[in-house]
Amino acid sequence: MLRCVLCALLLTPLGAAERPADPPFACLLTTAVAQDAGECRAKALAAEQAGDIAAAVLAWERVIDRCPASEEQRVEARARLKELRPKLARNENPSKARGWKVLVAIFRQLEFKWTDAQQNPVEVRKTVSEADERKIRGSVAAFGAHVFRLSSGLLRLDTDIRVVETPLTTLWGKGAGPFTPAPHLLRPALEPFLKDTVYDTVIAYVKYNGDQGPSVPAPFVAAAFASIADVKGAGFIMVPWHTSYPFPGETDGEMEYHEWLHQIDWLFSRVLRYPDALVPSSDSGRLEGDTRPGGDPEYARKRSETTWMGLYRHIAEDHITRQMWWEATMRLPAGQTAPGTVCVPAAK
Repeated sequence: MLRCVLCALLLTPLGAAERPADPPFACLLTTAVAQDAGECRAKALAAEQAGDIAAAVLAWERVIDRCPASEEQRVEARARLKELRPKLARNENPSKARGWKVLVAIFRQLEFKWTDAQQNPVEVRKTVSEADERKIRGSVAAFGAHVFRLSSGLLRLDTDIRVVETPLTTLWGKGAGPFTPAPHLLRPALEPFLKDTVYDTVIAYVKYNGDQGPSVPAPFVAAAFASIADVKGAGFIMVPWHTSYPFPGETDGEMEYHEWLHQIDWLFSRVLRYPDALVPSSDSGRLEGDTRPGGDPEYARKRSETTWMGLYRHIAEDHITRQMWWEATMRLPAGQTAPGTVCVPAAK
């Protein structure tokens, strides 16, 4: 079974989420003006020499988010941020963070039939019990904590959890499977929740194991659409949920955070127009000693570790600056220039 699948259906962004009137950090910019990477680097080194960690971090961040820098310059900036940024305080006040609207839909019951490879009819009924629901809600809460902490307290999930009591009877797939809770099939059940609220991310949980009948064949642990019309342009995460989540050794909320980072990767390049290479995929993890091509060469998970949260921290804190987190949106206001364009080298 695949860990995850990313699908990106490109839509024209409309509207924008609200920012707090009182930003948590005075260094956050309201406009995007290109700066010189060499000058920012010199400021950063001078600040480090003077022991001014805050000024050094800010200057290194500007190499990444306001300069048409070379990859070599960005690699150096990320290495310095990895060492220096943990020394700065995070915002601990959620009211000062930018809200990110999330709809969580828990489908109480799955009643589904298919024919297996031997042409035998299979019928299952899976019910999300009260204990299952508490477990899902716990994972969602842990996911929100990861988002807030790893964005330095700049992004806060505003989550609405809705339980769909009408049984789900259709999944996407053919023959003996695998089968997925595809967004176009879930849309009728989700539309009442989407009617009056614009969400940034929608997550749907459909139970696949336990109860009556065998486990439903699933092609992945979870999958993410970066932006899809079925949920009015929000990102969409579909979870063929199993009672074994989170997997042994993993952190609660890790699976949701992994999928959400796919959406974040997409919006920085496609909505905010930062260079695509700036934010790596959450699938880019490699173990120490892995010599396969690809992956993020700046991070390797120790083989003794059981979680990929180290990679996700590296992406969220070394590749994505505080300024970028403050700008994060699925819907850039009409007429506003995408800030990432200042990082693109001028045409020769």
